[in-house]
Amino acid sequence: MFKVRVPATSANIGPCFDTAGLALTLYNETEVFDKNDIEANPRPLIEVNCAIEESIRANQIIPDDETNLVWQTVNLFCEKVGVPVPFFAIRQTDSIPLTRGLGSSAACVVAGLLIANELTKSNIPKDELINMSVELEGHPDNVAPAFLGGMVVGASDGKRFEHVRIDVSEELEFFAVIPDFPLSTEDARAVLPRAYTKEQAVFNCSRVALLVSAMMSGNFGALSVAMQDEIHQPYRKILIPGMESIIRHSVEFGAYGAYLSGAGPTIMVVAPRGSDIKPKLEKLVSGFSHFWFVLPLGVDKNGAEVIK
Repeated sequence: MFKVRVPATSANIGPCFDTAGLALTLYNETEVFDKNDIEANPRPLIEVNCAIEESIRANQIIPDDETNLVWQTVNLFCEKVGVPVPFFAIRQTDSIPLTRGLGSSAACVVAGLLIANELTKSNIPKDELINMSVELEGHPDNVAPAFLGGMVVGASDGKRFEHVRIDVSEELEFFAVIPDFPLSTEDARAVLPRAYTKEQAVFNCSRVALLVSAMMSGNFGALSVAMQDEIHQPYRKILIPGMESIIRHSVEFGAYGAYLSGAGPTIMVVAPRGSDIKPKLEKLVSGFSHFWFVLPLGVDKNGAEVIK
């Protein structure tokens, strides 16, 4: 038996649309049992435990049949590599909420690839697994930090996904402000325009450069400007009541900045470590029509792990 642990991720980081993401200290864990384990102790092939905070669970259903994404990914790996699917069982414990912009599907894909690589003794290097996961999941800004930890910035040339990992300062603290309603990536992408102006492109390019520079240099005072965006956040706010208020007030409360995590609806607030911002955020969202849960998080440094 072995276990795979995969962190949640927060993509886009404001202006870095489909370009950058962070790994967070919130995890899905999957225990894996091989043929000998199953023969010694018969068990269901797929067990699921939902460890998601009850207040934001909202009809979160994790499949325990062949539609389970971890299970499907193991099968896709074996098909791609050309090896037989081994006889195995999994016990999946998920703490990452689904359809909240925290990389839940990416975590399942990453877990499935690591499980399959381990079970089949394929020994495929992590960089190759990252490229495989980009093909399967389609969102490199989630899967790359899930594999590597820290902050990952990357781009694809159509053949490979090239990436750079950045260590995130421990001086930063993150607060995921998570609502009790879901938002699918498909719905969030459907509201985006087909074209952008040159001014919008320049606006975002300048913020991306500033954000990466701020994270690498430690000049965190620049983050309030660096996290501004003209590509996706202005269009998605109609789907997320309360988003504008959280982002605007976060800086007033002492945060460096805030942004829409992935496709949303979670808002990620970035603050100095040790700040007293959590009760202020909780008081703010208590007046909203939906319930919002404020979850303090750090940045995961290690990425996905196989634990034996």
